[in-house]
Amino acid sequence: MNLWREVPVGDGVPESFNTIIEIPRGSFNKYEIDKETGLIALDRANYSHVPYPFDYGFVPQTLWDDGDPL
Repeated sequence: MNLWREVPVGDGVPESFNTIIEIPRGSFNKYEIDKETGLIALDRANYSHVPYPFDYGFVPQTLWDDGDPL
């Protein structure tokens, strides 16, 4: 399943919508979606002693001006 193309935005926009979490809170690594395959892959290892403090993700089937999902 292509997480970016096949997961719907949701029926409750703008009050509620689906999100895909790329980087879970507490992770030390950065992951990113490949828009062609829809898979989430390791982008780079984070060698900081501080993990990501919150979930980081995107809204499926959306794009911002820079070409990345919202």
